[in-house]
Amino acid sequence: MESFSTYGVPASRKVSFWNELSSETFAAMEIAPRDSCAFDGELTRASLGSLTLMDVHSAAVRIRRTRSHIARATESSLLLLAPLRRSMQLRIENGPDTTVRAGELCLIDHGRPYEVVHGDDTRTLCVDIPKRLFENEAMDADRFTGRLMRAESCNLRVLITVLRAIGAEIHPRSMTVFNPATAAGLWNLILAAYEPAVDSTSAREARIRAVRAEIDARLSDPGLRPADVAIRCGFSERYLRTVLRGTGESFSGYLLRRRLEHCERLLRDPAWASRSITEIAFRSGFSDTTHFGRAFKARYGLTPRDFRRG
Repeated sequence: MESFSTYGVPASRKVSFWNELSSETFAAMEIAPRDSCAFDGELTRASLGSLTLMDVHSAAVRIRRTRSHIARATESSLLLLAPLRRSMQLRIENGPDTTVRAGELCLIDHGRPYEVVHGDDTRTLCVDIPKRLFENEAMDADRFTGRLMRAESCNLRVLITVLRAIGAEIHPRSMTVFNPATAAGLWNLILAAYEPAVDSTSAREARIRAVRAEIDARLSDPGLRPADVAIRCGFSERYLRTVLRGTGESFSGYLLRRRLEHCERLLRDPAWASRSITEIAFRSGFSDTTHFGRAFKARYGLTPRDFRRG
């Protein structure tokens, strides 16, 4: 954990020092204090896996990231703003002004011009997130950049509570050390909070159809795993599980049901009357005939042999 402050910096250097520090910590930007003669600020930052946490406490400023700043950038990231004290005005490109208050969240994209204005004694916890993390989850960052998020859902309330707790741990004299599990937990909370807000019904239904179609096409593969389907569909295994959870049926539950239905069709098919039940089970992706027999009877009330006779 690193801490920086303008206290002790010569008055003539405070603004330039803060600009250099902010540009190095966040992204190239221009910061103009409301009162350069009375400006002071403190910044504490800590790495949390792929994420970077920043606790910023400063006097009133106007922050601008322009297209010229963006043109010089080599990497892109998103910044989650979580005011802990006071509020701020945010404008992305030529959009409307948005007020972000303590207890609310908003994401900004360093790849788009923005302006942030806040008053004196404002404290904000910022989480810098590489854009590739969202892309790995098949989430379009443009759909939720600038969206104001309030504590209107359980996931958002949990995320806001956790961010406040982290804010209490990050300060210039803190000795807190975050472990990898904390990083993974925070990232999962961020995803859980944003996924329902940005995933439209039509988009989610399309992804459900894509997942199911891929599973159906590979029923005969006894080693089929969620990760295999996720890769073919173009998103992460975690997101695949999230998509299926919304249907009320897990990956393994859907796979088992479809394999049993496939077996049921073959057992009814006269063209397969001469084939053994074991062969039908293997052709449907089962590798254990005992497991197959139990699962089939649990679903249809008969053993595969009695079902075929009936």
